[in-house]
Amino acid sequence: MPRYFFHIIDGKEMLDTVGTVLAGEAEARAEAMLKDLGGAFWNNGEWQVRVEDEAGNKVCALTFSADQQHLHEVALPRRS
Repeated sequence: MPRYFFHIIDGKEMLDTVGTVLAGEAEARAEAMLKDLGGAFWNNGEWQVRVEDEAGNKVCALTFSADQQHLHEVALPRRS
């Protein structure tokens, strides 16, 4: 099975040098959506997860912008 690398870019590049063995590109794209970054991205502007295969070919790139305060207001409705 192929190995995929999940690089994080948020003003600096944090390269995944170990990678993750997955069944294929579809599973790599799904895994990119589930990456746990330990909350390091909150209120840190725009950041990206870039997925590459073993040959260095880009499989996908997901760009995010997170704001914890606004997310909290939307996710937790006010109680009467």
